[in-house]
Amino acid sequence: MTQEDRYRRQAKILLDRRNEAKSLFSMHKPSIGYVGEHILRQSLKGVLPSDFSLCQGFVFNTNSSDKNMLSKQCDIVIYRKANEAVMYSVGELKVINACYAVAVIEVKSSIRKESFFTTLKAFERLEEIGVRNKFIFVFGAVSKQSLSNWLFQYKYPESNINEWRVMDTELYDWSDKEQLPNSILSLESCKYYVLDHLQDEKNDWVGYASYKITDSKNVEISCLQEFFASVMEMLNGKFYVDQNDYSIKDGFPMWKM
Repeated sequence: MTQEDRYRRQAKILLDRRNEAKSLFSMHKPSIGYVGEHILRQSLKGVLPSDFSLCQGFVFNTNSSDKNMLSKQCDIVIYRKANEAVMYSVGELKVINACYAVAVIEVKSSIRKESFFTTLKAFERLEEIGVRNKFIFVFGAVSKQSLSNWLFQYKYPESNINEWRVMDTELYDWSDKEQLPNSILSLESCKYYVLDHLQDEKNDWVGYASYKITDSKNVEISCLQEFFASVMEMLNGKFYVDQNDYSIKDGFPMWKM
């Protein structure tokens, strides 16, 4: 079995386990979220380089005079191992020194506009604390239309958008883009949106793009494998992808370059 086949299989396993939790804990949604976070943490632990670790918990900036420089609770914090990295620990919960925090991943069983906004607000806080890399991992389906509209409405809350718009106006300028995630994964939709440079016939853009990447058998790789590859690249870790060809599959612009 190739690595590409393993990740296609792993994506199905993760979805199946999330769906089992949805059925079992239909009257207790926090437990569904816990299951999703746990199974993703366990999957990531198997590929992290030896000098990194992960946990759930908080990030704290010890270099700030502001005693409130503590993040919201994070589903997954990836941090560089060091004696000073973990400031506090009880059970699975840890407080990580921001100097050693490399990335935060927010895990959602499903996502709606309100929870998307809450996540972006938490990401603003993380940026202030000093965490530069932020990801959203959604087990459920997320459409391009929803992401585009939510992002516009977050920046311009007074606007009333009832249909999908590609934000190609000068108003849609995310120069203050610190809260934007590096990428957004929808496992059920098989989409992995990456904040990237886009081009059309007239303009250069920055926006979110989803790519179709095929392996040497000309079969599309799993979005889960794309996500793991992005995380490992950020950590300068080794992660092989059998990439034969790729092309843009989907996406939407955010601002002009």
